[in-house]
Amino acid sequence: MKRLRIEIETLSNLFIGGLPTTFEIGGIDQYTIENFEGQPIIPASSLKGVLRRIVRDMTEEEQDCKAIAIGQAYKKYLSLLQEKNREQSLGLKIETERLDKMNCRFEEAKKNASAEYLFGIQGFNQVPKLIFNDLKIKTPVPDWYSMDSKNSIELKGDDVCSNPRFYKTVRPGILFHGDILFHDLEKLEIDGIGEFVEKAVLKFNEGIYRLGNSGSRGYGRVEVKAGCD
Repeated sequence: MKRLRIEIETLSNLFIGGLPTTFEIGGIDQYTIENFEGQPIIPASSLKGVLRRIVRDMTEEEQDCKAIAIGQAYKKYLSLLQEKNREQSLGLKIETERLDKMNCRFEEAKKNASAEYLFGIQGFNQVPKLIFNDLKIKTPVPDWYSMDSKNSIELKGDDVCSNPRFYKTVRPGILFHGDILFHDLEKLEIDGIGEFVEKAVLKFNEGIYRLGNSGSRGYGRVEVKAGCD
């Protein structure tokens, strides 16, 4: 299966996580997601979510020719699949109401076809799409983390209190690696999808798109290297 191999280096603190199960004053308020080995990871869902926004921007704002062509290829693919399903359904003598619902689902999907379908089509299984995996630490180092803090101001009665919050983040200079799998994308019968996905991933290097939380605080800036094989 064709894939895009990715290497990501953190250029600023990276925080991808949530609230701990318990809260202790003076303790860590926000933690970074780790794998079973206790190493920080970049979850597949985090990378997928930002990359989907990048592809949407490339389609709507930049009017990228390849993005538009991929959307048209999905529309053609869905039309062929619709016709195939119609023929099979007639042979199975499926009731008219069920056929109508199926056709409505196909028509709606075709109407909204775009390059975002690379991330999956709601209501359709086993279609050509990208499959994402968690990105793991490439080279283990003694310490992946840095501690950051910020103050939140709270009003308690007539008193103004400063409440420090502590964040455990991945520090700059940490390398992650992994891949994105191309599942059945050859069925779209269009060249250059790998190059398009690589172009989208490299948009991270412009510094506008960030991974994780607290991008407004400078978190999540990364440098990406990518290549298909």
